[in-house]
Amino acid sequence: MRSKVAPVLLVVFIFLSLGREAGAAQSLLLSTEDGQKISAACYPAPSPDSPGVILIPDTRCDGSAFGKFPSRLNKAGFGVLVMDLRYKDLIARAGRREEQITLLQSQDVYAPVNYELKSALEFLAKQKEINPGRICLIGASYGARVAIHSGVKYNVKALVLFSLSGQEALPGKAVKELLEEYGPKPILFMTSEKDWGGNFKAAEHNRLYFDWAKGKKELKIWPGSYHGVDLLDIKGSTELIIAWLKEYL
Repeated sequence: MRSKVAPVLLVVFIFLSLGREAGAAQSLLLSTEDGQKISAACYPAPSPDSPGVILIPDTRCDGSAFGKFPSRLNKAGFGVLVMDLRYKDLIARAGRREEQITLLQSQDVYAPVNYELKSALEFLAKQKEINPGRICLIGASYGARVAIHSGVKYNVKALVLFSLSGQEALPGKAVKELLEEYGPKPILFMTSEKDWGGNFKAAEHNRLYFDWAKGKKELKIWPGSYHGVDLLDIKGSTELIIAWLKEYL
């Protein structure tokens, strides 16, 4: 009898393992307190007590802009939630980049901080394989602005900010003040020498941010004119981020 049972158990175990293959996304809708339904994709953590990462998109408010990056993070051992923001459909109807930015600025730019990120963090913290004390926000361009505000508001463990620029992250709140409130927790700033953010002053601004940050901090300024998620196209950038996350989460 024993010889017949053992192979069946082995088949079941293999089936369950394949069902949780790293890099596979699960689509979902996040419900916010103000009644919005936000599209997201979850890449489940591969093992217990895993760190979690939330990816916050740029002005387009479309999480698909991160491409294969969330899958690569997941395969490196992180639970990942990549999300859209509430203005995705609205922004998609705009034309050029400048028009998209102007349209976004006419909206309540704090709403994703107050609602989307709250729902995303609550969702990720409830996943049984995720350690809720080991969550990082990664934001690109507008997403970096949402991330730094949310990192302070919700006391996350670490931040990675692509192409943050300007004296204010969002209107009414200075970056320097936010960094003081964020305190000594880990933060990675990324930009390029000719990043167009902040009227091509993003690299200059990020050097200031690095000086203002209080704790475990790193600044990477790449050659070229990359902005936001385009930084992920640079050879070695994803590897740098993964290594940094493994050190600080």
